[in-house]
Amino acid sequence: MLQPYSFNSALWIPYLSLILLALILKPSPYRRLLFLPILPLTAYVLLSTTGAFNTDYFLGISWLPLFWFASDYILLTDVQRALRQRATLTTTNGTDVDKEQSIETASIWRRTQWAVALLLSPRGVGWEHEPTTALPARTPAGTSRAAFVAQSLRRALVYFIIHDACNLHVRWNPMFHADGPGWRADGWAWRAVVVLSWGLSTYTSTILGATLLAAVCVACGVSEPAEWPPLLGPLREAYTIRKFWGRVWHQLMRRFVTTHGKVLAHRVLKLRPGTNSSAYVQLYTAFAISAALHYAAETMALHSWHGGALVFFMLQACAITLEDFLIFMGRTYAGIRGGFAMRLVGYAWVCIWFTLTLPVWEEPLVSAGIMHEGLPVSVLLGLWRGEWVLPPLSVHE
Repeated sequence: MLQPYSFNSALWIPYLSLILLALILKPSPYRRLLFLPILPLTAYVLLSTTGAFNTDYFLGISWLPLFWFASDYILLTDVQRALRQRATLTTTNGTDVDKEQSIETASIWRRTQWAVALLLSPRGVGWEHEPTTALPARTPAGTSRAAFVAQSLRRALVYFIIHDACNLHVRWNPMFHADGPGWRADGWAWRAVVVLSWGLSTYTSTILGATLLAAVCVACGVSEPAEWPPLLGPLREAYTIRKFWGRVWHQLMRRFVTTHGKVLAHRVLKLRPGTNSSAYVQLYTAFAISAALHYAAETMALHSWHGGALVFFMLQACAITLEDFLIFMGRTYAGIRGGFAMRLVGYAWVCIWFTLTLPVWEEPLVSAGIMHEGLPVSVLLGLWRGEWVLPPLSVHE
């Protein structure tokens, strides 16, 4: 690879400003020109480094979704005419707050508010394009702020305890260490344990941060409880690979992967909407974009082309295709209609699949030390042995 440049955090200012400006400007064929400087800025970041592995990786994971959102909002979608906030939003006191429907004729201040709200709503919560069937259920209407904050804090405590236990396992198990034997060294049983531990650790850390943020925003009156459906769906839904990615995992990238998939299927390939060919073109496009995004981030961090994200994410689309076929055959020719027993089979299939494929993606990152910056404190170890602060793990340990 080329020698990386030193990343300058001031680049966030022109980058975000360009995207916001494109959302604020009234509809115009010249609006697309604002995407031109976004391309070299993104290329520069892909060749940059902060000097720290984890920071480089999370820089890529943060920057690149914005690139794809910019592609959607600037190149593919006439946002002010196509995207609408919902007409009303029910507040905690049961009243309805009207939302302006037409934005292109609004004042520049109102368009700026609208643009910021759109950019801060990657899942489309409160917008007409919100994927309501894919997101977890919202807090029931009429839930008070105090009740919502209390519920969020209780959930956050449970997530923290589970993450604390997983973090202690990461520190104890050398398979998570940079100089360890890797995830595939000690047989399938330990491989399954490591994958499960990583999964729970990632799930709880992701939803913990979102839950605390929701509690703070609602407590401060910035937003309403109904605007904060859980970031991740319930694990009980993870009995197929499709449901895992479409219902359990976060939907922060659904908007732009769906838009690009539909453009490829319908505008470029001229496939008829609702057909299997259209659906699977969109499926593989979605995972190809996710694969490219994660591969670029790990390439930035590893400073090498040997990451596993491309293979891992494209395998997910293949697995969904296979399970769709098997479910179709089972329903059509064997009369299988689901039920508790089939769900157990589904859970086993999902566990086996991720045990098989997750090391392809994570082992290069683990070898570089991505697991060495875990939670620095432990309540469980503190209560057990009085060790509240954990010593840092050295990448070369």
